[in-house]
Amino acid sequence: MGVQFYRDKDLPYFELKQCDTSQLSYKKHAHEEYSLGIVDKGKSSFWYEGRSEEVSPRTIVFIPPDLVHSCNPQHEEQWKYNMLFINATWIDRFMNSEAKDLYQYPVVKNISDPEIFSMTNKMIENLVQNASPLEKEESIIAIFEKIVSQIDPVDKGRCKKELPKLQIIKEYLQSNFFDKITLDLLEQVSGVNKFHIIRLFKEEFGIPPHMYQTLLRINYAKKQLRKQRQITDVALEAGFYDQSHFIKVFKSHTGITPDRYEKLI
Repeated sequence: MGVQFYRDKDLPYFELKQCDTSQLSYKKHAHEEYSLGIVDKGKSSFWYEGRSEEVSPRTIVFIPPDLVHSCNPQHEEQWKYNMLFINATWIDRFMNSEAKDLYQYPVVKNISDPEIFSMTNKMIENLVQNASPLEKEESIIAIFEKIVSQIDPVDKGRCKKELPKLQIIKEYLQSNFFDKITLDLLEQVSGVNKFHIIRLFKEEFGIPPHMYQTLLRINYAKKQLRKQRQITDVALEAGFYDQSHFIKVFKSHTGITPDRYEKLI
């Protein structure tokens, strides 16, 4: 099957990714959305914030927005998983309704309860097939209610404080990722010595500034491709110097080419 994406125009806050291959290698990246991964087959290594955890079949991985991470198969074996991307506003409303705090750190948990996987399979079946929007969202809410009652975030007691000047750099990149950005400019807006920016930014956020700018461009491109816009226009608008470069980078982040992503419904 390789990699497939599924979307429903009536439920714009969800996107399902299905992967069934061993021929993938993801770079460090982050998503604007929350993501819920369910591994069906194969072992992989989940990296985030300088640490790695093994992810086996029947494991759930819940990742908050903007967390720099990567997940890759450990061996040359078939790797099969489903990843549901969920709009942060939707998660915020759901967690408020459950009187739960938002997850700021990832959750990696092996699930032994067979009901969870039965519910998960039903949710995926609904999203892939022609179920009604009501049935689709009901199945998503049901699985989240079940999962949230059983999991705790990793490092719950850890309190991470971002350095204010590095946060300024991060916010500047978020607002100006289309542009050509230099270390001199980041030094000017933040007050951090440009010879220290790369090291400090990577220590705080897991990737250097140019990689963060790239993933912001990719996340923007995904939104534009979902609107059926021309790939060449999206590539140039997002700041890539040509279409071939855009295709190569896009595939390294998503597992498929932009034209395949655009055509998936």
